[in-house]
Amino acid sequence: MLGHMTPARKPSAELSQPPRLAKGMVRLANFSVRAAKPALGKRGFGAAEILTHWETIVGPELSAFACPLEIKFPRGKNAGATLHLRIASGAAATLLHMKTPTILARVNGFLGYGAVSALQVAQGPLPRPRAKPAAVTITPAPTTLDDALAKLRAAVEQRTRVKR
Repeated sequence: MLGHMTPARKPSAELSQPPRLAKGMVRLANFSVRAAKPALGKRGFGAAEILTHWETIVGPELSAFACPLEIKFPRGKNAGATLHLRIASGAAATLLHMKTPTILARVNGFLGYGAVSALQVAQGPLPRPRAKPAAVTITPAPTTLDDALAKLRAAVEQRTRVKR
């Protein structure tokens, strides 16, 4: 029986440290999706993409007055769900009622299968829209060495003024 003994296992360094996702720099968005997944899963959102891409899915005019709250699936099924939306006003409810088939088709097309079969609407305040990033102004590249040195000098002076 001595030949069948297995050596004692040492805890590896890999188990004591969290697994490394990638080499080098990693985008913060990769971690935020992983952190939000348990909370979103409780609300029926298996993936955060339906929330983050809502404007792309339904279009800018519908996303301006409606936002998704949760998706409720029937017990034990992954189809025939009800998408709960929050709308801004009663007038928006009328427009949303007319656009229901379009919304269902776009959401199901985004998810890849007929997951959602009905909408349920609740009126209430919508979250504030995110601010659009400021437009980047591109300055022309200096054409002479004197212009390039003047631009570099101005940048260095600006940087030293900020640090003091």
